[in-house]
Amino acid sequence: MKGNAYVPFMLRRGDGSTLSLDFTAMGDTLDSRFTFTRSSTTSTYINSSGFVATAGTNVPRFDYNPTTLTARGLLIEAAGINIALRSQALNTLPWFNAGTMTVTENGSGSPANDATSNRITWTNGTGAGSSWLQQNVAVSAGSLVVGTAYTWSVWMKSRGNRKVNVFAVLQGVTGNREMRVDFSVSPPTVTSISATGWISIQAPTIVEYPNGWYKLITGGTLPSGTTSVNFGFSNSDAVPASGTNGFEAWGYQVEAGSGEASSYIPTVGSTVQRTADTCIASSTGFSSWFTGGTTGTFYADWFGGVRGITSTVRTVLSTSDVTGRHLHLQQTAAAGNLKVADFGAANSVTTSNSITSGARTKGAFSFSGSTVNLTLNGGTVATSSSIAFSTAPTWLVLGGVSTNGTTITDATVLLNGSIRAIKYWPSVLPTATLQSLTA
Repeated sequence: MKGNAYVPFMLRRGDGSTLSLDFTAMGDTLDSRFTFTRSSTTSTYINSSGFVATAGTNVPRFDYNPTTLTARGLLIEAAGINIALRSQALNTLPWFNAGTMTVTENGSGSPANDATSNRITWTNGTGAGSSWLQQNVAVSAGSLVVGTAYTWSVWMKSRGNRKVNVFAVLQGVTGNREMRVDFSVSPPTVTSISATGWISIQAPTIVEYPNGWYKLITGGTLPSGTTSVNFGFSNSDAVPASGTNGFEAWGYQVEAGSGEASSYIPTVGSTVQRTADTCIASSTGFSSWFTGGTTGTFYADWFGGVRGITSTVRTVLSTSDVTGRHLHLQQTAAAGNLKVADFGAANSVTTSNSITSGARTKGAFSFSGSTVNLTLNGGTVATSSSIAFSTAPTWLVLGGVSTNGTTITDATVLLNGSIRAIKYWPSVLPTATLQSLTA
């Protein structure tokens, strides 16, 4: 404890817990009781300096907030694909440069703190909207699919041009998704939005990164009849007759799903997939601390609904996904409540309050056989006595579920967010304590 900071009694050492992990204080090393796997060789995260960094195969990622540089914890993501090509080489096909625009690769320091950004300028005196840079992505297997929501994102940095259009124009039907971003203010703002034709529009967000970079994120759902989409940039204002103009860009990404963009996936001449994260404690890595049999309490501190409150369940943690052994702490679909369900979700208990998308979230639940008490962010404790939990589990999964204690067996329900901390007590804590822990 530093200074006069208050730490609730049940979060201090010596509180009776047999597992207490703070993922914001682990550096780059995971507790040895957990096994972590991810086959991707180019998975990225935000490091403690706010830069995009790359993690190797089977290396856990401890993520940070790029604006405040505060630790966010252990990043657990589902598989993802960046279907935009040449994400860092905007002067290379399939990027198409039309008008009086000049694109120079290897500009100033990028969001990865290297010289891989793209400097984009117009000929001085160019009229508004007369030059653009774009890439066409077709509707096809393994690429865009009609009726599906997509998020696209890119880092940008001003070089003097006041406003830039960031667009996604539908082909095959009439429509466009366009943001006009004003870089003359800090932070940049979206001054206008056009969204003809697109459905389920995602409001744009702008996230600040070090060294004057900002990440723009938006999205939408493809309407029926779309054959392809042109993603790109154009000058929305007339370019001054003299002086510096344009912007820098880096890390273009188009991915399925909605909400905050997932971790950046670099591409060159083909799409690239990031594989799912798996973090499991099993065997003695589990039995060394899980000593309560069918009785105990779990506490979790994480960022909920990072990619939005969607139609998909998101897992915080779960025990063995086997009949009678399964406790599944999850963010519910659509409503975003916190829930504990048993095997096959035959029985469950759900909080009356809900998760705020992308916000730091705390939840705790106690269990004693069929009885489970659950609370979210200090809210009213929800109780059920019908949970089918009769046999001690033998593994714990962070941010996912597993039927075998080795692999993720339902990749659709991974957390897609960061876990700050988890704790376990081999006893049932009072409901008032559950609320104080999570307030």
